[in-house]
Amino acid sequence: MTQNDNLNLTEKFILLAMHPDKARYKISDQALNAGLIGAILLDLTKEDKLLIKNKILQAKSSYSTLSTTHNQILSLIQQSEKERNIKRWIQKFSMKSGTYRKKVLEGLRDKGFIKIEYKKFLFIPYIKAYLIQKNERLVLINQIREILIYSKKPDAEMASLLGMVEACKMYSIIGRGRSERRDFQNKLKEIIKSDLIASGVDQVIKEMQAAITAAVMVSTMAATSGSR
Repeated sequence: MTQNDNLNLTEKFILLAMHPDKARYKISDQALNAGLIGAILLDLTKEDKLLIKNKILQAKSSYSTLSTTHNQILSLIQQSEKERNIKRWIQKFSMKSGTYRKKVLEGLRDKGFIKIEYKKFLFIPYIKAYLIQKNERLVLINQIREILIYSKKPDAEMASLLGMVEACKMYSIIGRGRSERRDFQNKLKEIIKSDLIASGVDQVIKEMQAAITAAVMVSTMAATSGSR
């Protein structure tokens, strides 16, 4: 048993996305933001707090024991007068993903995985997070690699994490070299299509991919427009 066995899916996703040596991430902002919210929704789905009907998210409860962040998002879904599909919720919550990510990072700090430095730039506060338990991140990467290399059957938690890796295109984090990354990409696509991914989880993963794609298109169009 490793220390990361005590982490929820959201914490594992952030740990995986973090740079091992620098205060930054190994994936794009769009993938990080949508991935964070998608992971929280997956956690809540597995906790049996959310019900997915025809892509519409419905809260079965107003309280989650996972974290204050999970509880906050669940409460907002439960209190909403408007029904939204998974993609719309991911897009809506992604707009405040920085606030949610800060809380998740503070949870990882309290568990001894990272350290946080609180900074200010022109009176605007921000944080820099650094990995402490680098080996635990490596253990997580190796667990994923073993499944993909030896075609091991993942448990429900790891199957969800594999879905996160595929949705957020985290191939460079787990693959060593172009050939292996391409091979892992193909295997991950097969896993997503198989019955290894639980019903409901696969819907969140697909909608998360759609939300990331949409966010990338918007940012690309904004950058193109600004360069004219």
